[in-house]
Amino acid sequence: RGGSPQRPSFLPVGAFTLIGHRGAPIFAEENTVDSFQRAFASNLKGVELDVQLSSDNKLIIYHDFHIVSSAGIYHEIKSTTYEELKELKSGELPQLQDALDCIPAEGFANIEIKSDQMLNTRIVKRVLTEINKRKIQHKCIVSSFNPFVIWRMKRLDSHICTAFLWTEDNSFSILNSPLWVWFCRPDGFHGDIRNLDKSLVTWLRKKGFYILGYTVNSPLHLAKARSLNLDGIFSDDPYIIKH
Repeated sequence: RGGSPQRPSFLPVGAFTLIGHRGAPIFAEENTVDSFQRAFASNLKGVELDVQLSSDNKLIIYHDFHIVSSAGIYHEIKSTTYEELKELKSGELPQLQDALDCIPAEGFANIEIKSDQMLNTRIVKRVLTEINKRKIQHKCIVSSFNPFVIWRMKRLDSHICTAFLWTEDNSFSILNSPLWVWFCRPDGFHGDIRNLDKSLVTWLRKKGFYILGYTVNSPLHLAKARSLNLDGIFSDDPYIIKH
């Protein structure tokens, strides 16, 4: 794909945007509709969420690749049906459609696609279908640690805003480098606040990327994000920035 990275309208230049990390986990269980609604009710414009596929092709909002039963048995999300997963998990287990339907008119969502497979076109197509169904391309960022997911999303719809996720702790060791932006050509870069530094930020800025830091839950990390002139942060606390 040619062209420069596109900046989403909901991340205005010069602003410092706060996005609810998995909703508002300090108030409600993460990655639940309740958590997303609490984030929006706290005057946040955007929320971040994790999505992955169950064995019956449902887009499940959940962070870990498995759910542990009360008996201590690990059940992989991708090998278990949605109904079985709901029985295993105490509390709410929403699907992507549930989260997208609760985004307010002025709100937006960062959809992180989780895939432990190098190539996973099926989940990319399913996520894109849910976005297109609601005509909310302009209200979404699709992010992933997997550069092949980002590359595929841009191939399917160049208008979708994408972001490459990076941390030095990433288990995808072969993919664990900011240099993958050359391949997947994202619009933004979402970096672990612990690993971001001035030289990396300068390098990314020269390529035209917007930059967000995660997960910022302390005054120290907030100060670091400010000093690096990031475009915003992900936080568990909707009130980390004092008004």
